[in-house]
Amino acid sequence: MRAYFKFEFIQFMFNKKNIAVYVILLFFACFYALKIAPAYDPIEKVDREEIEARFLTREDFLNNVVLDENTYPLTRFAAAIYPEWNEYDKQRLDALAAGDMKKYAEATFNWYVYSDNMIFRNGKDILYYNSRYYTAGNLYATEDGHYAYMYSASRFDGYAKGDSNLSINVFEERTALQTLQRLLHSYLPLILLISCILFAADIVLKDKKNPSLIKGFPISVWRSLLVKGGVALTGSILTVIPLAVGFVIIAIRNGIGDLNLPVPVFSYKTKAFTTISMGEYLFQNALLILFWFFMLISLLLLVSIIVKNEFANLVAGCVVVFAEYYYYVRGLGYVKDIHWYPSSYVQVGQIIAGYREYLNNSVALTLKNGLLVMAVCTVICLLLTFIISNHRRYKLL
Repeated sequence: MRAYFKFEFIQFMFNKKNIAVYVILLFFACFYALKIAPAYDPIEKVDREEIEARFLTREDFLNNVVLDENTYPLTRFAAAIYPEWNEYDKQRLDALAAGDMKKYAEATFNWYVYSDNMIFRNGKDILYYNSRYYTAGNLYATEDGHYAYMYSASRFDGYAKGDSNLSINVFEERTALQTLQRLLHSYLPLILLISCILFAADIVLKDKKNPSLIKGFPISVWRSLLVKGGVALTGSILTVIPLAVGFVIIAIRNGIGDLNLPVPVFSYKTKAFTTISMGEYLFQNALLILFWFFMLISLLLLVSIIVKNEFANLVAGCVVVFAEYYYYVRGLGYVKDIHWYPSSYVQVGQIIAGYREYLNNSVALTLKNGLLVMAVCTVICLLLTFIISNHRRYKLL
């Protein structure tokens, strides 16, 4: 089997389609690192001028307001909540002026906790989150702002209590590791899964071009399929090499970050955030993506021996990956058991961070359930492949 694996791997690496996939990934990584990443504009960022303007406006109000029995209730409300708010903003400004990132993180944690408490619990329809949450007719602007403020509070609390080297780039999540975290939270999983589909789509059917050469190997059909699956898995894992070029570019520009940086994780059960280290977060993402590779490759091996058509392989893989777009509605997990659908776990980073629990109102969209679903689907596909490939009337080509 070792000789056959080597033979298949060499064919895989010299396949023009596979080379094109790696080149496209390299182009994407460089383009992102050079053009998109530098233009990243976070909603929650370190803006000294914004903090100062907010502080001075409230301070001017507090210095000039006159409270008596005729004072409007909202004016009394503002006069009651502004002093503590300004205290935290003053601490943030002083910390920035002194270059004390630890104190800034601590003050910012307190600011987010207090702000969220005032806006979400006491100030609905009176106070608002950052205006950028209310764009494009967002019906869930308040909920999104609430989540973002809780997330930021958890993050800055982790910075204040941790031992990582802090900087503005860390606070704005611009370092290489934090950029990778943001990409895992968005479209990087889709890119990796589509690449896997492209690699596995013809791993079996390409042998039609050289049937006599393949038949020269003294190996059973089942073992041949396992080797082909292993080659496709290896090729899928190697996609990290071209993508790592973009990571290095970002690291040179903004710093690499720290594997001990806190990553907030939301729990729908407790309605609160906890934190895990960046290293643990990346490991869990890699584990779930690896299980995705297992499932997709086993599925495409099964389709290959049943339909024997590359286009059918592409369709089958894409249907599994993109199926969520056909049934997804925010909050659906509250009324439907979508945690049994493999496609519900495509957004790997959002699963690990608990964001999918928050969006779907579900306690079940977890890493544990995702690994379970992927493993069961993989076992079913491999079992069917084994049964079919070992049927005495079955021929691979």
